[in-house]
Amino acid sequence: MAFTDLTGQTDAKTRLGNSLLGEPGHAFLFVGPSGIGKKTLAREFAKGLLCSHPTKDGGCGTCPNCIYMREHTHPDYRELLLPSGEKNIKVADVRSRILSDVGILSQIAERKVYLIDADGLAEEGQNALLKTLEEPPKHVVFLLTVSDDSKLLPTVLSRTVSIRMVPNTEDEVFAALRKANPDILEEEARLYARFSRGIIGYAMSLMETTWLVDAWEDVMDLILTLPEKSRADLLTETYSFFDEEKEHFLDILALMDMLFNEMAILILDPKSPCLHGEGKKDKMVAVIKKYKLRVSQMGQCSHAVSLAAKAFRANGNFEILVCRMLLALKKEYMNG
Repeated sequence: MAFTDLTGQTDAKTRLGNSLLGEPGHAFLFVGPSGIGKKTLAREFAKGLLCSHPTKDGGCGTCPNCIYMREHTHPDYRELLLPSGEKNIKVADVRSRILSDVGILSQIAERKVYLIDADGLAEEGQNALLKTLEEPPKHVVFLLTVSDDSKLLPTVLSRTVSIRMVPNTEDEVFAALRKANPDILEEEARLYARFSRGIIGYAMSLMETTWLVDAWEDVMDLILTLPEKSRADLLTETYSFFDEEKEHFLDILALMDMLFNEMAILILDPKSPCLHGEGKKDKMVAVIKKYKLRVSQMGQCSHAVSLAAKAFRANGNFEILVCRMLLALKKEYMNG
């Protein structure tokens, strides 16, 4: 694998590739949301740092160093990750697995590389690492990964080169999903890609369950039949759906918002592609025509969903915020 085999992150890969062709620094910080691929890119960069003949695309893939990295047996590479079920990496582990080893010269490569999950470093663990970051041995490179750099001490940040990873485009996530699972249905892959907000790891995890696909169908049926329901039905039968899915409430709202956005696009151009088959798309267009829906109404529906999400995050009364949202949506449909 090389940088070009990794999806997206063009700027980050270019910066890392240029570092490999010059004189790399001693500490890099990979910053980005969980699932964006920080550790994957950091490991690929580590391979390039240890490679005998690195290029701007990473390690050569054929030298003994690259082969050892591929087989996870390189003696000059170590990882310190947050153990499953733990809140923090123990300071004793920082000392025993990193600090006690940095003074030892590399065995087969020109340098040693340490990958550290900085999300797992509490202040004490960061302070234990700080002196070595301030005065690192010439043969050592630290690669830290963190989801939010505000978690780190300013003194740690000042001694690292930040590599910021940005959300991928929907097409990039879609391509990654199809590559990982060539048998996946196109519209399902599109749904996962759009819902993932550009996070490939999250999109991959969505493929492991049918929840999102099932919820998408339920939400579509709810939205398209909502104008036909009486006030009493909305506040009982329809509310029950949200009550049963309370654990996934914010995800349900995100799906609703996606659907209102699709309907807004179909209002402007009924021939536009959408995440559904043609039969479902025809039903959406039929509802739009029947109730003479306008783009502004879809915007107001999205706003009602946004208000419900905000109230939920503020620990508002669940029944009240859901019922208020449903009545607001009904009102918008009837204003067509």
